[in-house]
Amino acid sequence: MSKITKVKAHVLKSTQLNGWEDRHRLFPSYRHLRANKQWREGWISFDTLTFCTDDGNVYCGLNDMTGDLLYRFNPKSEEFTGLNTNSWTDSFDVKIHRTILYNSLDKCFYFATSMLHDVEDQQDANGGKLVRYDPRIDKYEVLGVPVNKLYVQSIAADFTRGKIYGFTYPAECVFEFDMVSRKSDILAWTGNACYMSQPHNSVVDSNGWLWGTYAETRAWDDMTGPVPIRLFKYHPDGKQFICFDHGLPRISDIEQLIPDPEKPDVEMEKDESRHKEDHGFVDSMCYDGKQYIYVGTTAGVLARIDTKDGRAEKMAHIIASGRMPALGIAEDGTLYGAGGLKGETQIFKYDPNKQKIDSFCNLRDEEIDDRPARIHELTIGPDNTVYLAENDNHNRSSYLWSVKLSG
Repeated sequence: MSKITKVKAHVLKSTQLNGWEDRHRLFPSYRHLRANKQWREGWISFDTLTFCTDDGNVYCGLNDMTGDLLYRFNPKSEEFTGLNTNSWTDSFDVKIHRTILYNSLDKCFYFATSMLHDVEDQQDANGGKLVRYDPRIDKYEVLGVPVNKLYVQSIAADFTRGKIYGFTYPAECVFEFDMVSRKSDILAWTGNACYMSQPHNSVVDSNGWLWGTYAETRAWDDMTGPVPIRLFKYHPDGKQFICFDHGLPRISDIEQLIPDPEKPDVEMEKDESRHKEDHGFVDSMCYDGKQYIYVGTTAGVLARIDTKDGRAEKMAHIIASGRMPALGIAEDGTLYGAGGLKGETQIFKYDPNKQKIDSFCNLRDEEIDDRPARIHELTIGPDNTVYLAENDNHNRSSYLWSVKLSG
């Protein structure tokens, strides 16, 4: 039986924050928020994490209004090292949202920048940058701005084909970026006027298909249909864009593969999610390298997509308070996941051979008597240590967390 042996907070910055409850008066716009020194310099989030087996470090992508967006964390010394993104960011590059991708072919990291500003600043903001970082020589290269004026929420890559894909914000499209020509092409506009439809992150399978979600446009009707958020897949050979007429499972779906694990007796925190309704919005995707894409939904459901035919199955409802933005697969094939809101955070592991889910709640560092407000992503280090990215803590700076699991 697995159990948590240690939960620890790793503090990069610890600024106490005030005023969130009165934010509509204090911060009527992003410009007002950024003008406040306490929030501008102290309100950081850990948005994305990648463990690098080459050097044994965790690379951390941040939300930081000062443009200080990338840090390296050494698990042995428990020290953070800033990686000087201010050398190329401008005032609108304020986060590396999802994800930091490692390319084993050139041993470099790839990521893109996202934003917080509003329409009043769009004329001055050029768009999110696609960036390559070589950790061996500490060198950055801005590869380009894939879509003018739009910023990048997530990327996925097929490095063998030289393709990087991304989803934009605030207008939602999916683009393809060619690493040789450095030209990008908008493949589709995936959003509609009612929902934020894009997956929180997407994946490319072993056959080169990009998997994601789109919203039905339904421009001829005043109401959405029963499945407003649906799956698609895209392949660059012949630019095949295949739209499925189904989406992902919901909490209310009765059929599921595994019984729900034990979880806290709390209500779903819909006030901290843009997705008030459960339409199977993708909060995370993780590919097993063979047949299945595991998916966590914003409602806290774990599902899987069969890449052979696109069939989506509900596995279990796991995260009680909602959100499941963190999934990762260890070298032994074990799936790890995490999520939760307002301090009701959970971590779980799934053994595909035993088809069993172990879930753990009450993640708390007893030494400082604190817990993560919410979790945004995870990465898996050696010795069953899972690193969790905390984001959007409204009382203090967010922390990097490590959870040690036995068994």
